[in-house]
Amino acid sequence: MANEGINENNKVGIVTLYHANYNFGGLLQAYALPKVLKEHFGVEAEQIDYVPTVQSAKEEQDNKKGIVKCFYQIIYNFGIFFFDKVNKSNLKYRKQVFDSFINEIPHGETPYDYYTINESISRYGVFVCGGDQIWNDCKEDQNIEVYTLQFVPSGYKKIAYAPSMAVLEASSSFKKVMSNGLNALDAVSVREKKSLSVLQQLTDKNIEVVVDPVLLMTADEWTRSAREIKNKGKYILCYLLGDSTQQREAVKKAAKRLRLPFLTFPHILVNVVRKCDLFFGNIHDYTSGPREFIGLIKNAEMVITDSFHACVFSMIFKTPFAVFERNKIGEKGNMNSRIYDFLEEYHLENQLVTEKELTEMKEIPKIDFTYAHEHWKKRREESLHYLENALKDNRYGRE
Repeated sequence: MANEGINENNKVGIVTLYHANYNFGGLLQAYALPKVLKEHFGVEAEQIDYVPTVQSAKEEQDNKKGIVKCFYQIIYNFGIFFFDKVNKSNLKYRKQVFDSFINEIPHGETPYDYYTINESISRYGVFVCGGDQIWNDCKEDQNIEVYTLQFVPSGYKKIAYAPSMAVLEASSSFKKVMSNGLNALDAVSVREKKSLSVLQQLTDKNIEVVVDPVLLMTADEWTRSAREIKNKGKYILCYLLGDSTQQREAVKKAAKRLRLPFLTFPHILVNVVRKCDLFFGNIHDYTSGPREFIGLIKNAEMVITDSFHACVFSMIFKTPFAVFERNKIGEKGNMNSRIYDFLEEYHLENQLVTEKELTEMKEIPKIDFTYAHEHWKKRREESLHYLENALKDNRYGRE
């Protein structure tokens, strides 16, 4: 796409879930946006290494009361030492692979927190917030301020690109902070159409719906970015972020019925051993980073997941997939709206399954991705056009 009218001398600073984000989809969207800005518009862009505020005062109080809980965790970990096939070196290696990819993504060398983020201002002419789940009510108000670029003074261009607000029931405190942020942005877009009903009440500005940053890159571009693992044979890839043991039992039964081994990423949260992952999967993968992850999706016979980005990459590579609703213990609100939105928009609603439906599956589903890819091409072009307009000279950089 032509970059006529775009000032190439202004660097773009992006605020998203980047810092120590050991999540395949989160890092791949953080990788995609600066790459697209550079390759399509000739604009230098990098992630601002923002360290988000994590705990609320209530959570800190709960932690102080958690001595008994810690005692049981010690017993649990002691059991893991003897009975789990996983050891600390596996998790350490996975972290190293993720850290390597994190360092590949263009980023500022200085990490900032809520109190120092304003020190980044002099490095950039334009600021972008998005994508991923940065506009959720479950986040601290301080983080919402940063994720709506309220630390950036007037005179700088401020753009929202595809932030996600997966939880659609918002508190009054969240709405107040979001309204302040939205009204100070120069261009506003979101990832999910369903979030418009909440956000449009908070501002008179036009809010556009654009694609997730990973959908700004073509299948060929992602193939070149992937790292394919040879000699894997045929397999089902299972990537579950939720904690449901029922879903895991359904996957075991489905894989047995389809006569295929299934590959998993046990204890996918770095340095956290999850009981539901113990002995789950025929092939345990601890060596894959984000590049290998998309290579594995591309070459899988089928993907079973509860992850938004795993669904998206399955569509990109035309890999048959089935998706569960997310079931994660202790998670606030309904985090499934982003998956519903994606499946509905791309006419892939039939890929949402229950445990019973999965266990009764007699063959790998045959999915016609024709409409999905035609629609994706159209939406990708519209989204690139949004970015192009937001970056033009008359709306770009310090005024």
